[in-house]
Amino acid sequence: MKHFAVGVMALGLVVATTASAQDKAGAEAPKSEAPPETTPYKEAPQEEKRSPYYKKVQGWLWFEGFIGPSAYDPDKFGGLSVQGSPNAPRLNGPQFGFAVGTAFGGPFFLGAYYRQANYTDAPPGLAYKLMKVGLDMQGNLRFIPYVHPMFRLDIGYARTFSGNPYGLSNTDVDGLDFTLGVGIRVPLVRWMSLAATFDWSFVGLSVRGDDPNTGDRFRSWIGGQQLAFTIALTFHFIGVRKN
Repeated sequence: MKHFAVGVMALGLVVATTASAQDKAGAEAPKSEAPPETTPYKEAPQEEKRSPYYKKVQGWLWFEGFIGPSAYDPDKFGGLSVQGSPNAPRLNGPQFGFAVGTAFGGPFFLGAYYRQANYTDAPPGLAYKLMKVGLDMQGNLRFIPYVHPMFRLDIGYARTFSGNPYGLSNTDVDGLDFTLGVGIRVPLVRWMSLAATFDWSFVGLSVRGDDPNTGDRFRSWIGGQQLAFTIALTFHFIGVRKN
């Protein structure tokens, strides 16, 4: 009986010691750290989608070629008639040419132009060609993105050659050209655009030649009018947006 009591006491002591050790271990165990706070994911703002050309004409250096129909009345503003010859007739014919220059201040263009109209479908002896060269100024209203309204102002030198409409011989006919044009310009790609304009020109010419009736030297000033519809393809380089 004595041995049984001792055994029970020993077993109780072992159980108490084990429980105490477990409580101490539990008290000393490190607490697990809370997961770090994460900020909610925000999508990066998307760039505004634009056309490859922003639908706006750009570029510093311009090369422009144009073509279209025209009509010219050499003595629209006052008749000029050499003795025995009628006034110069109004003729229709194709016009072509080119311009080169620079765009400065954004929408404004300044350059030089060459235009030539061939009035060869005329009565015998009256066919000729009209050449104009000078300063070309344009304004393109780029605040309208897809179709730019535009205007044109040309001031330059004009002359007729390869014939004349006055029935004179040994002619020398030259003077001044003043052109106003209005139309639209449509951007095609970053470096190219298409323009269509209606042009009105005043052509003031000094006419010199030999009168075939008297042989005397004839000299006079005359004012004419030219109407033209122009289609222009323009290439713009240097300073054009790359992306």
